[in-house]
Amino acid sequence: MPRTKSRRPYAESGGGRHKVWAEAIPAGEDIVIFIGGGERPHVGSLSLADAGHPPFSASLPRHKDHLVSSKAAARVSKELGKTCVVVAGIHVDGATNPDIELLLKNSDKCLDLLIGMVKKR
Repeated sequence: MPRTKSRRPYAESGGGRHKVWAEAIPAGEDIVIFIGGGERPHVGSLSLADAGHPPFSASLPRHKDHLVSSKAAARVSKELGKTCVVVAGIHVDGATNPDIELLLKNSDKCLDLLIGMVKKR
């Protein structure tokens, strides 16, 4: 997905079919984050969390994107002290376990960068 010309915090990690990117969208005092990547970014799951509570997550059938959105929502709400919605959709055709591990690693790195940018604002 091409980068828009907005001034919203945006980060990416990895390359090729393992590239993951994230963008933060302010929602008043809260925050919405989209994490996408792979060969076909999409909407696969969403997770909602506020500080001090575990996230509520929903995922489409046969999707594992909740592994990314749930972890990210819990982390963002804890580290930023904000209510957070994370939408995630990362797809690689025929993904192997090593592919999934690399995508999860790149998701974590991407979130590290994004949280750092939001904290500086």
